[in-house]
Amino acid sequence: MFDAVYRWVDERIDLKGLQAKMLNEPMAGGARYAYVFGSALVFIFIMQAVTGLLLMFYYAPTADHAYASTRFIIEKVDFGWFILSYHLWGSSAMVAVMVTHMSQVYLWGAYKKPREMVWLAGLVLFLIVIGFGFTGYLLPWDQRSYWATVIGIEIVDKAPIIGDFLGRFLRGGSVPGAQTLTRFFVIHVMILPAALMAMVGLHLFFFRSAGPAGPYKGTAQELKSKMEYFFPTQVWKDIVVMGLVFVVVCTLAIRYPHQMLEEASPVASGLNPEPEWYFLFLFQLLRDPALSFLFAGQWGEFLGAIALPTVFLLLLASLPFIDRSPERNIFKRPIALTSWLVVMTSIVILTIRAIMFRE
Repeated sequence: MFDAVYRWVDERIDLKGLQAKMLNEPMAGGARYAYVFGSALVFIFIMQAVTGLLLMFYYAPTADHAYASTRFIIEKVDFGWFILSYHLWGSSAMVAVMVTHMSQVYLWGAYKKPREMVWLAGLVLFLIVIGFGFTGYLLPWDQRSYWATVIGIEIVDKAPIIGDFLGRFLRGGSVPGAQTLTRFFVIHVMILPAALMAMVGLHLFFFRSAGPAGPYKGTAQELKSKMEYFFPTQVWKDIVVMGLVFVVVCTLAIRYPHQMLEEASPVASGLNPEPEWYFLFLFQLLRDPALSFLFAGQWGEFLGAIALPTVFLLLLASLPFIDRSPERNIFKRPIALTSWLVVMTSIVILTIRAIMFRE
């Protein structure tokens, strides 16, 4: 019965040809664990979609019910606390793996010709992932998420030309409230998932068109001599890493489940609001005493919160067109290696200082 159905479908959409295109992708230099990050990101997104759908059965995206429904998920729904905590830690895992993947592409010089479009699509995917983190943080509707979002929207307000419009659109009023929650929910569960799926498809199309870059070491002849196909060796490596990611996120969800504060209120409280950990470095950049002379006042906040991140993203987008050298060995590209070390070290130091100031 199954064979008959398979043959019927295969005659119409060429399942065997599709399988060959998906699984017989040549891997320059052979299968490697260094190639697993893209598959890991797809796995994390699928798990985020699954857990997000489960949460939506109980979550009410209205200002008068969001907090109570979130507490109900945690306290009353079977394993609700775990599903919610997994979803929250999964967003952190997606950011961490995304940054690791982009760092690898940068260090390996895999953004160079003919893979410029792959790199640009990856940057858009990175922004979408950051958007997921920003919009999802508000949904529990407690004091922590509310006031962190207030600060985030105030930063958006400082953007030139469109900042005021974006701030008013996100708030939906003079102060964050019911309309803010509704708009963040729609963006989080409808607009961003649709955008991500579209960009993943485009990213894969560009990747298949340009072909995998392979490791930065070895000549073209050496890499060709070690050629392997995606199936079965690379598939197995991907599955191993997916399992590892699943175990790590489950462990974090069990060990550090989500803790709710009081219900969101526009009335000022003694809470010191902070964003998620992957935004802490930018948050600390604006308030660190050692950098106060650079980012003091309204223009200082604009410089640190808007101008610097924008310039950095534009540099990343223009990188394939600035760096035209065919050299990909990172140890023969001292400027690339040094710049990556400076940026990553700065982010780590600022994040650590943000945690220290919190304590």
